[in-house]
Amino acid sequence: MNIWYGTKENAHLSNLYARPFSDKEGRKYVSVEHAYQTWKSGSFDSATYERRWRCGSKFIGKRAKTIDNWNIGLMRSLIFRSFDQNPTAASALVSTETEPFTHTQDRGVWRTLFPLILTEVRTELSTKRMAPHSSSPVVCLCPFTGVNFHEHIDTNQ
Repeated sequence: MNIWYGTKENAHLSNLYARPFSDKEGRKYVSVEHAYQTWKSGSFDSATYERRWRCGSKFIGKRAKTIDNWNIGLMRSLIFRSFDQNPTAASALVSTETEPFTHTQDRGVWRTLFPLILTEVRTELSTKRMAPHSSSPVVCLCPFTGVNFHEHIDTNQ
């Protein structure tokens, strides 16, 4: 299942799709892309945050912090948060079951990593739904660093 907003291929699963969510400080984001571009440098970029974001917006923020794959862990956390805070979107993602994801139009690292992250998030959400009253929280560890990005998407600078 290819996901690409620009060609409307499963656009509802794209990071550009309007799937509003908040960070732990209560700041609201229109999309994963909005949050990622705001935080990808490793610190909050108010100029990027305050741009006129809407469904499909693609603005480039500051240069990504890539040390220890920080940006990849950030992306995973943001994708999870966006689905976790939007139950209808989470249901749509989980309903894809084991369907493999692709991101074929991308020419960078996200061509491979976006489908991998989306698959991991789908698995985590599916597991969370099966045990909604579990006393032990589901932990989102970055597969590259082992850091739990659910706990500090904005403090692991």
